[in-house]
Amino acid sequence: MLLEEHWGPVTILRMTRTLVSRPVRWVNAYTLDGLLIDSGPYWTRRELLAAARQLGVRQVYVTHEHEDHCGGNGELYAGLGLVPQASAATVPHLIAPPRIHLYRKIVWGDAPPTPAQAVSRVDTDHYHFEVIPTPGHSPDHTVLYEPTQGWVFSGDLYLHERAKYIRSDENLAALIDSLRCVAALEPRVLFCAHAGVIEAPGEAIARKLGYWEEVRAKAAALEAQGEPLVQVSAAVLGPEGPMTRFSRGHISKLNLTRALVALPHGR
Repeated sequence: MLLEEHWGPVTILRMTRTLVSRPVRWVNAYTLDGLLIDSGPYWTRRELLAAARQLGVRQVYVTHEHEDHCGGNGELYAGLGLVPQASAATVPHLIAPPRIHLYRKIVWGDAPPTPAQAVSRVDTDHYHFEVIPTPGHSPDHTVLYEPTQGWVFSGDLYLHERAKYIRSDENLAALIDSLRCVAALEPRVLFCAHAGVIEAPGEAIARKLGYWEEVRAKAAALEAQGEPLVQVSAAVLGPEGPMTRFSRGHISKLNLTRALVALPHGR
């Protein structure tokens, strides 16, 4: 399933696989001025190709190697001859995608291998984007920043103001640093792959980091009293949801709790 929405000159492409006619998990790609930012999951590749043709897409940039952001690359390359652009850290993963967990195959599908081109900036007819490394969610994660407009296309950097789950392979300290780095740019608008368009991103990032600091303080206090970390996590974030069971713990509240209490003091 693919739905189109609009924000000024930006077209939002909301994509998801459907099972028994129900959406599984949405992800956003964005396009403007002939540029497509991320290509969504494999399951929506044909719908994406049709939209890209209609919208006049002439180049594609991928924020990071996760399969819900590069799964349409193969269809775009075969159908339009578009070689994905990405950071030098992401390119090897697009050329030879790594093996992924079973739950990710079900939700997003495997990303096909494609040629890819390393870039440090992306230029369109009317806009000029800086590629900014923002590791944490993945080591290769980047955002696109258009300084004249104050736009940040943020991939999976932000996700949710009160995020309670992280993957077991995320680096929370690096992620926090990356969020602060983007906030320091004082962007006017942030285009998130899951939260959508955020028009006061500095405030939203501050609230997100403030929420994590609250959770961290509560968790550290309970852990200091000798509470097991599993019980600490349930006390501060609530019980685990279906995604934790489905992913066999790869995505969980416990991952976030463990990472928060492990942060060095002063972070």
